[in-house]
Amino acid sequence: MNIERKLEMFTKASEDEAMQKRQDIQDGIDRRLKSELEKIKQEALENAEKKLELELYRLKQAQKREIANYKSEARKKIILKRAELLEALTQSVKKALAEYMSTDEYKERLSESISRDLREYPEMAAVLRPADYECLELMGTTASNQVTLGGYRLVHEALAIDNTFETRLTQQMEDFRGFDFMLEKH
Repeated sequence: MNIERKLEMFTKASEDEAMQKRQDIQDGIDRRLKSELEKIKQEALENAEKKLELELYRLKQAQKREIANYKSEARKKIILKRAELLEALTQSVKKALAEYMSTDEYKERLSESISRDLREYPEMAAVLRPADYECLELMGTTASNQVTLGGYRLVHEALAIDNTFETRLTQQMEDFRGFDFMLEKH
């Protein structure tokens, strides 16, 4: 089951739970309203209409606050679950990248990409993670512990072209975090 489906199921369950809670709140308010109405009927007739209006307003406001509080709590749960899933996804991707970086295919693609980019930008140097630097032995490359997940950066004075997996993964995760899964906005 993919993350979108899990989030969709989690969101649906949260919405169903919110609707049930709303109905329970509504039922409780309806029972309370009926009881209060009986009390008001017994009071003086000239004040009955004003008291009823005031109590109805107060109950509706209480209902709105309770519903808003419940929705807020449901959103918090969704946000926490989303963060948890995002962290699990990030770790899974990092693990898959680590496995991929140990393959000959990765080394070939990396070598081809660096060679192509250095031909296009001969004034730049490629910065690699130390493990890639040791196995590729390409001219115009240096090693740096700043590249930890793979890929490379092209650098020259104040210019940099970042083709590292770290940067790409970070961008993808930021895009994912920015996507709003909430259907209803307030």
